[in-house]
Amino acid sequence: MKSVLLFWVFALLLMLSSCSPITSKQAVKQDSTQLKAEQIFETVADNSLVMSAYDFSGTVYFDRNGQLAAIDNEKQRDVGKWDLTDEDQLCLKFRIWYYGDIKCYTVYDNQQADRLTFFTTNGAAYYTARQIEGDLESLAGKLEKSSPPRSVRRQIASQQSESPSSPSTSEPPPSRDVAINPSSESDSDLTVKRLAGNCPGCNMTGMDLREASLIKANLEGADLSGADLRYANLRRANLSGANLQNARLNHANLPGADLTNADLRGADLSGANLLLANLTDADVSGATFTNANLEKTIGLETTP
Repeated sequence: MKSVLLFWVFALLLMLSSCSPITSKQAVKQDSTQLKAEQIFETVADNSLVMSAYDFSGTVYFDRNGQLAAIDNEKQRDVGKWDLTDEDQLCLKFRIWYYGDIKCYTVYDNQQADRLTFFTTNGAAYYTARQIEGDLESLAGKLEKSSPPRSVRRQIASQQSESPSSPSTSEPPPSRDVAINPSSESDSDLTVKRLAGNCPGCNMTGMDLREASLIKANLEGADLSGADLRYANLRRANLSGANLQNARLNHANLPGADLTNADLRGADLSGANLLLANLTDADVSGATFTNANLEKTIGLETTP
């Protein structure tokens, strides 16, 4: 009886392991090849990808100038930008979907299955995709005509456009400068910023939180009056009921943030990103929203 039970336990474990998500290491074992930046460019530029994930199924068109346009199976549309990194990653940034976050993936090609697989930075499979040449859903008309700053993608494009028989007379595009300047902040300042990420009801009056990473921070009911939150990343942060009187939120990133019942009187949100933020019942008397992104902002009936 015990041997039969052990057999079924082993069989169950085997079944569960076969159903677990594929990782990038497993993809290599399954005869998939990671694409280099140049190969990704050749695959997607001026072409469409029919993509599927647990939260998305639709078509994305990649213009070689770095713009993208997409339509899902429910006919919802969005536009955005794409780029390639020195680490051979394909990065996507939709205007609205995924709260406008930048998502980067390594791309593997399984030629036998005629599909691509997109892996996140932690090695988990996210998208599967098929390449379709050209603009499958006629999405190019939705794109902006401007080209983004110089990048790995543009370097590849410029190299391909040069004649191999004659050297280019134009100066090569400079490589992207991603160097981070050493921080001049003290250890105590950095500690404050880390602790601020989970501090409901805390008194942080006048605190310097410039450029702080406060993604999904719980600051419900916190007193942030007069705080300096310029360029802080408050994506999907909980600021419901928070006191933000006269706070400096210039160019703060607040997509999907919960600002319900918040006190924003006199706050400066010039240039802030409030995409899909919820300001229901927030007091915005005297607040400044100059050049702020108020697309799909909830609860802000009129621009103050």
